[in-house]
Amino acid sequence: MQIKKVLNEREIEEIEAIIEKNYGCKAGLHDYKVFMTGEEKIWVVSKDIDFRLFDVLKRCYRIGIYFGKLKRNRKIKLSIEGAIIVGRNARRNIVVVSEEEAKKFMQGYNVKAKEMIDAELHNFVLVKCKDDFIGVGILREGYVENLVPKARRLVKLEGEDKEKNEQLK
Repeated sequence: MQIKKVLNEREIEEIEAIIEKNYGCKAGLHDYKVFMTGEEKIWVVSKDIDFRLFDVLKRCYRIGIYFGKLKRNRKIKLSIEGAIIVGRNARRNIVVVSEEEAKKFMQGYNVKAKEMIDAELHNFVLVKCKDDFIGVGILREGYVENLVPKARRLVKLEGEDKEKNEQLK
């Protein structure tokens, strides 16, 4: 990971404004050092980290938490961790799904919304099940398009093997 630049207060304010416009809340990014990589990916890390340390390190593949990716249309595609951080205070663009749909979503499938909270069509939405934010999707007509990366999807859910074995008996 190549750090393109550490964001200053004004740039962090711009990102906060995008989040506030889309989700109706502040993310509290001023409590962290925020930096961006060459692919416009936003990362957050503790303010205690001294970036001069990375001048001497030869191999540093990751530092901090991946927050999301800045898109050209002045929107941010949040990571799962970014969704959790923003979701605590979000008031809009939230889609609530049932437990069954949440399992499907975590496996990488598109899902149907049980409830929508001020959700905008063709926009990024936070996907929520009960009190937990489980990721981000795009609200389409009649469903939520899954944006969970393949590497983060659940392959097997606990109890699936038991159910299949019981069905075979």
